[in-house]
Amino acid sequence: MLRALLVVSGHELRTRLRDGTALLIALVAPVALASMFGFALGGDDPPLRATIGIVDLDGGQFPASVQSEAMESEELQDILTLESFDAEDDARAALDDGGIGAAIVFPPGFSDSVGDGRGGEVDVMTSEAAPLAGVVATSMVDRISALVEARTLAVRASLDAGVPSDEVGEFVEANGAEGPALTLNSDPMTGGSIDSSVYYGSGMAVLFAFLVVGTSARSLLTERQNGTLSRIRAAPVPPWTAVAGKGLVGFGLALTSMCVTWGSSVLLFGTSWGDPLAVFALCAAHALAATAITMLIASGAKTDAQADGFNLGIAFVFAVLGGSLVPLYNLPDVLQTLALITPNGWASTGLSELAVSGGGIGAVAIPLAVIGGIALVTGALAALRFRKGLFG
Repeated sequence: MLRALLVVSGHELRTRLRDGTALLIALVAPVALASMFGFALGGDDPPLRATIGIVDLDGGQFPASVQSEAMESEELQDILTLESFDAEDDARAALDDGGIGAAIVFPPGFSDSVGDGRGGEVDVMTSEAAPLAGVVATSMVDRISALVEARTLAVRASLDAGVPSDEVGEFVEANGAEGPALTLNSDPMTGGSIDSSVYYGSGMAVLFAFLVVGTSARSLLTERQNGTLSRIRAAPVPPWTAVAGKGLVGFGLALTSMCVTWGSSVLLFGTSWGDPLAVFALCAAHALAATAITMLIASGAKTDAQADGFNLGIAFVFAVLGGSLVPLYNLPDVLQTLALITPNGWASTGLSELAVSGGGIGAVAIPLAVIGGIALVTGALAALRFRKGLFG
């Protein structure tokens, strides 16, 4: 059984190498396109900017300290611009006109309420037209909320410990936290900064995985038309040997294509895609999903030409929806949601996360699990359909 699988796989690989499709589609085309995009668009994206309105109806020390902390943050100093408004309606009008991307509203008496341990809430207004400003404003409000909660607990604990009420404020100041640590949480789906050579290099790798596997799926249907599969069925080997052998070669070539594109991007542009083990795991998972989906398409096609058409359509639709050609954060919300049903969307999100955050394999556990699930479901469906109609 294993020997038969190796024979079929070896024949398929020799055929792909002999007719040049493996060299052209798996290696030359994705590397060339990734390099062209990298040289044309490479380098960091233009500096990100976020303008946030501040409505200080409180007039106390807390809003002023938050604004000072934000402007002194190294992570935000080249991104953030704060603009003051006297009323919430003025800030909302500026938000609607596009003058600001978000607004934070401090209600009257906020500083006194926090100082007395009674807590307090601030409001945040965001706009879909300025997602980065919304990320920064939400991050600031999250830190403010954490500080308010900590201050409230500290005041209550001090009172319970017997500290006189008129001395609580001074006691907490002397023993409490220094202030809110305001940071920007990177989110590739919302527009985290990533070198264009990395983005388009990974996009080409993800796209061409489908095209590479498509050559093996096409040869499977060609051999069915030529009667080769019927002869295999008459031989003393399992009927699934041809499908498994060609799928194995398709997977191997797709993974090789992705790794070569990755390596060429790193060598040519000196940029990192992130943790090597995590990047390889994502490439392997996507290659497996591309193999399963392509074989599912082939299982329902009547001719090799029909399989080619369906596979090209799926490959490019997934590429657009999944962010292989256009960054996900530039897509409308409905398309960003649809991206979650494609392996491309999860692969692009995972690779962007690795490039931006520098995290390890744990940072892409969810994309890996989803892509693996897509591969499992589509692979099982392909196996069932081949079992019913492969030799028909």
